[in-house]
Amino acid sequence: MLMNTPRSVNGKHSRIYTKCTTCPIRKMALFQGVPFYRLEWTQRFRESQQNVEARKQIYLEQTPPTHAYTLFSGWVALYKTLDNGKRQILRIALPGDMLGFQVAGDGTATHSAEALTQVKLCTFPRSTIPTMLREQPEIASRLVEMSSRDMAICQQHLVCTGKKDARQRLAYLLAETFHRVRRQTPADYDAETNSIFFPITQEDLGDTVGLTNVHVNRTLKQMENEGILRCRQRRLEILDEDRLTEIGQFDKNVLEIHPLIDI
Repeated sequence: MLMNTPRSVNGKHSRIYTKCTTCPIRKMALFQGVPFYRLEWTQRFRESQQNVEARKQIYLEQTPPTHAYTLFSGWVALYKTLDNGKRQILRIALPGDMLGFQVAGDGTATHSAEALTQVKLCTFPRSTIPTMLREQPEIASRLVEMSSRDMAICQQHLVCTGKKDARQRLAYLLAETFHRVRRQTPADYDAETNSIFFPITQEDLGDTVGLTNVHVNRTLKQMENEGILRCRQRRLEILDEDRLTEIGQFDKNVLEIHPLIDI
């Protein structure tokens, strides 16, 4: 299958591709339910693996996307930009998550995507996705299930921003991110210190929960003084997980992907 080179805002294409049959993130990604014997067929729809440097754009809102992506490695912020230049981060994507599937009625991207760290993306031309979904129903079901999970996460973020105070908002986001990293990138979790790799800046946190940098800094210091967490040098250490969960009113079940039909 011959395909065109993907067009993105920033990125370089890797010449060594990971095979779907040996992919370390497949159990969390779109091809999770594809039978092993079908993976060689599925892999033909992947055009390339693309490397993007930290703080570079992957795609921009209000532009027609040519590709959809599975995040193979790294952290990505999905966000919208307001007319006044302010940014609202909708959610943080981790390995296994899908990017670039959502489009508006006019066919343009509903949001932008920025690499928070160096990332690697598996790229799929949007023109081939309908064929892939028709010929492999398991992928279509998985896409709906993952989209439903992502919608539930965004709904919780909306509740946090609209109805919770600063302390509760940050506690929820940190608890959610902590649980997601332990599940999706276990290599970034240190069981001895109960900490995770955490490349999110205070500005990123503020753009996610709707707070200023000063307010974020003050709240983090308060929770550190109370022995709940420690956040420094790109590590988030949870000292009192039960207390953090209680403050944020976090339910880890929202992170689960539920099947469309229970058999």
